[in-house]
Amino acid sequence: MTAIRVVFDGKAFVPQQPVSLPPDSEVIVFVEGADSAAQEELDRSIRAYYQAGSDVEDDAWARATQPQSQRACDED
Repeated sequence: MTAIRVVFDGKAFVPQQPVSLPPDSEVIVFVEGADSAAQEELDRSIRAYYQAGSDVEDDAWARATQPQSQRACDED
């Protein structure tokens, strides 16, 4: 595998150095760095999930794993 550094000019990925690939070669581009807008949306979604209130499964897990919980001992 060969790594080629490119810059996205808004329309195409432009190599930073000469590349020896035939025209119309198919490549996969991995984007380095985080998209801050996408990260903020993910953070908001996670925060909303955890602040939404109680969840039946979460409540059951909390009860089962409390110290001195008979159920926690039985399931070990």
